[in-house]
Amino acid sequence: MINTTVKNRFSLVKLIIDDIAEYQKIPLLLLVLVVVSAFTVLLTTQQNRKQLFQQEQLMLERDVLESEWRNLIIEENVLADPKRIESKAYQLGMQYVVPRNETVIVIKKE
Repeated sequence: MINTTVKNRFSLVKLIIDDIAEYQKIPLLLLVLVVVSAFTVLLTTQQNRKQLFQQEQLMLERDVLESEWRNLIIEENVLADPKRIESKAYQLGMQYVVPRNETVIVIKKE
């Protein structure tokens, strides 16, 4: 009796599958297309969020680099101040070049 019940159950499942395959092709196809579409939407949403996160990280990095660039420009302007350069040259004992102490070397290319 158990064997007959199991056999009937399997035949019922087979009967349902056969019925769907034979008479319900369009709804089955539409169901498959809806599931595929849902997975596509999920993947697209995930990629979109990932790219937005990467864009935000790049914008933060850009802000840090711009801040560093501004600091370097300020440092360059401070270090290139003519009064500071003249003061350092005086401390190192440097003098202006006068024409009689100037020597010019010319190298001719062959």
